[in-house]
Amino acid sequence: MPVANHLLHRLIRETGWTYEALARRLNTSAQAAGLTTGYDRTSVAHWLRGSTPRDPVPGLLCEILAARLNRPVGPADIGMHHAGMHQAASHQTAPAHPGADPAGGGPAPGLHALAAELLATVPGLHPHRRPRHGGETHRVPEQRDRPDAGQVPALSHTELRRAAENFFTGQVDALGGDATAPVLLAYLQSTFRTALTATGDERSLSAMEIGHAARTVLLLARSYADQCSFAEARRTLSRAASLAELAGEPSTQAIALRMLSQDALDQNQPAVALSYVRRALEIAPRAPDAVRAFVAAQAAQVHAVLGDRAEALAWLDAADLAQGAAAGEPDPFHTYRPAALEFKRAVVLGLLGDHPAAHAALDASLASRPAQQERAIMLTHVERARLYRLGGHEREAAAELRYAQALNRGVHSPRAAREIELLGPA
Repeated sequence: MPVANHLLHRLIRETGWTYEALARRLNTSAQAAGLTTGYDRTSVAHWLRGSTPRDPVPGLLCEILAARLNRPVGPADIGMHHAGMHQAASHQTAPAHPGADPAGGGPAPGLHALAAELLATVPGLHPHRRPRHGGETHRVPEQRDRPDAGQVPALSHTELRRAAENFFTGQVDALGGDATAPVLLAYLQSTFRTALTATGDERSLSAMEIGHAARTVLLLARSYADQCSFAEARRTLSRAASLAELAGEPSTQAIALRMLSQDALDQNQPAVALSYVRRALEIAPRAPDAVRAFVAAQAAQVHAVLGDRAEALAWLDAADLAQGAAAGEPDPFHTYRPAALEFKRAVVLGLLGDHPAAHAALDASLASRPAQQERAIMLTHVERARLYRLGGHEREAAAELRYAQALNRGVHSPRAAREIELLGPA
């Protein structure tokens, strides 16, 4: 077989794996990252001939090979350093059939059909089934004007959707996943009932409605992550990114990819995290400045984890620049709170070993947090405890953990409880 990618070929030979063995390990790793894949030896052969799978698969390959060879492996080491740079944005789900072409070859399904398929595979949502023999379907009664209807201005559909997004964003921020996930699931199940039926009107979902679905599904992913349901959160973020792409919503798509990058960091997969944040950075220029700041701050953390201090600080500067240019908007998906940016700055500076500056950033974050954001305040104290532990200040770390535990008695965040436990006894 002629080989074009000699770098990848050399590394595979060094591992001692067959192409089939590598494909199996890649499928397992992809499943853990919330992707559906069906790679086989033929897929590996295609890559050796010079094709490149879409991101984040090259990053997953790097992680697998690095673990086997016990040394760092990057995209350039496997001949895929241009991965994602020239690929059109596509669904976050890799090909589900062995040997399938990731780009696909058949006619593209309708917008509604694609959105319905994505919604039906969101963890926790269950497609409705209509009666087989033309049974009765429930319809919303026609709205009639009341005599006094002119006295109360009615909200438009857009205003109602934005009001729901604002409410659920505040709910996740303040109370976390346990309080929010069940309500979000019920809302999605009801609002998108038609799309979740086995047979639906092909025109029942507009691009704006699909965008609303993407945002709501993204909030559901945040809820799952707070519940420590990380696999479900990953799959849900993947669906949110794909729905946002269908709807032509670069902001929501970039946010979802940025969150997938953070999830990969949490799973100790920095190469995958880098793949996701690169894709988010490609999309971010089409989004508002606040979203660009949100993505740039994530790029700073990824590079800090990778040990690239100069690049990490450069991305922090880029985040500050974008945040300074951001206009104040009521839309929660076009907003990056200063407190959140300061928190991320503290994380990055802590990774770079600049603990005094990291503590100062946490001070700034706490100073700009409204008192009702108890969950965010609690997580800030957890991060401060982590910094104290890294600096060898055990007494101060224990005090911060005790305070965070006390706050969590009211918030009931499983993720915060897990992080407190991982940091050790208070």
